[in-house]
Amino acid sequence: MADSVRFSQSHGIMPLTIDGDWNAGFSSDSFSMGKYNHATILIIGDTSLAGNAIITVMAGATDAAETAAITFAYRYAGGNVAAASSDVYDAAVTSAALTTTATSMDLRCTILEFDAADLNVSGTQYEYVTVVVSAAGTAGTCSILAILSEPRFSEAIMDTANPA
Repeated sequence: MADSVRFSQSHGIMPLTIDGDWNAGFSSDSFSMGKYNHATILIIGDTSLAGNAIITVMAGATDAAETAAITFAYRYAGGNVAAASSDVYDAAVTSAALTTTATSMDLRCTILEFDAADLNVSGTQYEYVTVVVSAAGTAGTCSILAILSEPRFSEAIMDTANPA
């Protein structure tokens, strides 16, 4: 095999939530943007997802701190998982509090993206990020995964962004 850098050597890949309760609401695990310049969050809802929860991306100075909402870009998949349009996404739109529609989230992937520079809120540069789903949904679960890119320091084995 050639001496090429693998995707997993240049990106941080972190599961943040498995089966997060769309009805009760939840906060994902937090992660640090200290060694990365960009984050892509993937949210995949199950088939029973219902109700219009609100998704925010919260910045904080420490692990699990939800101090300030940041503005992020988001895109919805054009179709359900396994459909021909499951990898075709709407144009990016920005929000600081995304009010979802269950029909755009159930059995689909939603992408959230932001840069480490976006964690600067009112002159304070935060390091940690937590995805928060409100309790406005009525049923179902979702899973959340973060892909951290544009590392500030490239390494053969990337350091963890998990503060736990």
